[in-house]
Amino acid sequence: MTWREISADDFNSLKRSTVIDVRSPCEFLAEHIPGAVNVPLFTNEERDFIGTIYATSGEMVARRKAMDIISPKIPTLIDKIIAARGTSNAPIVIHCWRGGLRSEAVASCLSIVGIHSCRLTGGYKAWRAVVLRDFAADRYSFKLVALQGHTGTGKTDILQKLAESGAKVLDLEKLANHRGSVFGALGLGRQPSQKDFDSLLWLGLRKLEEDKYDGIVFCEAEGKTIGRLRLPAFLYKRLQRAPQILVTGTMAARCERVVSAYSAGGEGKPSTDKLWGEDKIGNSSELKQGAAGGSDFLEQATAALATIKERIPGPVCRQIIESAQNNDLKQAVELLLINYYDHYYQRHIDEVAFVLTLSGDNPDLAAMQILDWSNSAQVIKMST
Repeated sequence: MTWREISADDFNSLKRSTVIDVRSPCEFLAEHIPGAVNVPLFTNEERDFIGTIYATSGEMVARRKAMDIISPKIPTLIDKIIAARGTSNAPIVIHCWRGGLRSEAVASCLSIVGIHSCRLTGGYKAWRAVVLRDFAADRYSFKLVALQGHTGTGKTDILQKLAESGAKVLDLEKLANHRGSVFGALGLGRQPSQKDFDSLLWLGLRKLEEDKYDGIVFCEAEGKTIGRLRLPAFLYKRLQRAPQILVTGTMAARCERVVSAYSAGGEGKPSTDKLWGEDKIGNSSELKQGAAGGSDFLEQATAALATIKERIPGPVCRQIIESAQNNDLKQAVELLLINYYDHYYQRHIDEVAFVLTLSGDNPDLAAMQILDWSNSAQVIKMST
């Protein structure tokens, strides 16, 4: 029994697999294939050490030093890979950065003990190239419809209800682990890397492509970036062209919703378990590094406020800070909505010809209205 090469496209066609990423932990943390298990051949420090030996003493010496490090680990590495596969009997796919010695060494060791595996040709680098290729080609058949509206009007809640009703939903803010505003990171922990965000998005879009889905996908209107993450160019262009639904809301309901979402450190934002109206995508523990609370949350909020204080009258800014410090969060939020969010976002809203306007105060009712609209002959014609 031996190992064989598998291309990135053939790997993506597998219905199931156990993906073993043998790169160092820091490489894996920065970017990885969704669902991959990190069984590192070298620690971060060992990788740096081998790199230094390679640069100073040459390839042969570096390989011998690497063998000294690897040899005692082999039994444990094999055990970890077997444990990762479990009882699924799914094909094992091994990869490193670009299909080099690390993945070859692990695949060879598995072969010696009678375990068949595949090595991803070109490694993670080749897989990433497929993601970028598919984004550039934009052969997806689905049609976007975007929910637009002021902060706190319930767009995320409505997406959740649409998903629960079986509609296809793309929650970009969930994938990005960010609410898409200057205060959007509060309590949510770190965002994924740009490459991991792209990978999670690609995975969901590929599922639609495999299903040959050509219907409507609902999402929230976004700018070019969500926090520090950029939307793929093709998706941003689609959002610019997409029919838009305006979601409104009373000030009382908006304040209540914002306070619930932000002061709860993200727990108040409904969890979109069906980001695509089907399986959960990108809701992994690595994107949930723990919600900030208490003084940490207030410090983050104060720091975020400092970035926009020049756009808010001084007395109002001080009143916002005082309200937050006195735990009068609804007052602080209302002042922010009136004096910042609504003022600056209204100009964009005024430029859009909306296909539907509705209140988000009752997300269940709003979702029903959107589904009724989407089933009409008018929207079918509009979206083709």
